[in-house]
Amino acid sequence: MHLLEGRHHIVVPCSPGVAPFLSREMRALKLPIIDEKSTSITSKGDFDDAIKLNLNLRCGQRVLWRLASFKASDPDQLYEKLMPLTWEDLIAADGYFSVTSIVDNPTIRDNRFANLRVKDAIVDRIRRISGRRPDSGPKRDKLVFYLFWQQDDVKIYLDTSGPTLAQRDYRLDPGKAPLRETLAAALIAASGYDGAKTFINPMCGSGTLAIEAAIIAQRRIPGLLRQSYSFQSLVGYKNMDLLALRAEARRSSRPDRKIRLIATDIDPAMINVAKENAARAEVDDVIEFITCDFAETPVPNGGGIIICNPEYGHRLGDEEELKITYKRFGDFLKQSAPGYEAFVFSGNRNLLKEIGLKMDRRWSFDNGGISCDLNAYPLYKGSREPGKDK
Repeated sequence: MHLLEGRHHIVVPCSPGVAPFLSREMRALKLPIIDEKSTSITSKGDFDDAIKLNLNLRCGQRVLWRLASFKASDPDQLYEKLMPLTWEDLIAADGYFSVTSIVDNPTIRDNRFANLRVKDAIVDRIRRISGRRPDSGPKRDKLVFYLFWQQDDVKIYLDTSGPTLAQRDYRLDPGKAPLRETLAAALIAASGYDGAKTFINPMCGSGTLAIEAAIIAQRRIPGLLRQSYSFQSLVGYKNMDLLALRAEARRSSRPDRKIRLIATDIDPAMINVAKENAARAEVDDVIEFITCDFAETPVPNGGGIIICNPEYGHRLGDEEELKITYKRFGDFLKQSAPGYEAFVFSGNRNLLKEIGLKMDRRWSFDNGGISCDLNAYPLYKGSREPGKDK
């Protein structure tokens, strides 16, 4: 049986805190959830489903297609179990691939040896069949295979994505302390934003939150502009298939949707970066970029979502200076945004206390190895009525 035929397990890794939103996305795409862990979601489907996930997922990091699972107690058994797999279905004799792994087996001291045995099995199999051998190395720009070896339990996956799905191909200049696109999408999902309300992003930096919100509001798939995926390097894959999927996605998007998105930053250089990124994302015509202090951000009547990712400081002395910023931001919300719901993302709970508003909900995430919180603050019009507390 061809390694890409039939229904296989599909694993989508994610960063901590993102799994509930990733699971919701996959269910919306009509895929079953078999297992949900803190850093991955497992589903099952055919290879078309794996491609669909690559193009449609906003929060996932990559899409792994399970090729095989078996028992192996040592490197020789690993090699023997991998040799019968029809690797020639996937890799051209003159192709290229790489192997990465997570290994917890008493016979392996260095993961590189396990990777080498996987490479040996693949290369020996293809050389035996074709008389030629593919190249392999550390670069992950073509086919990538993932080995998960825990004691004697082995699972081998094809990474169908290649570079992380956070790379949407619109952000050439990430700006200072950039927020990953996949994490930005998860924060927006937590806010409940779907394009029906006004979206405001003060202190917007390079514009990632506003751009991801615009893509969501226009009902566009996040992979519409991305130029390359690992699955395009598979033997026999026709790029025309991908072009057809993208064309259908464009037809089903709603670029004329009436939306209001406002992004502000006090730094004109960052506003220029954000505008350039938005232009590459093809949403510059729906986002109002304004150079101003966050306290001067226009807030239209009617309510909506305000979401902000302010600095949270790592150097000595930063926190004291930023306390003023957070307090001013809380004052801005209280005075200028009644009827809105505000969301503040920060890696410093001491600073979040300076907001001076009652938190309604909190989600925890990981941002580049830093534990961060997204706090929700409902901003009521006038005084709160008795019995309205959640």
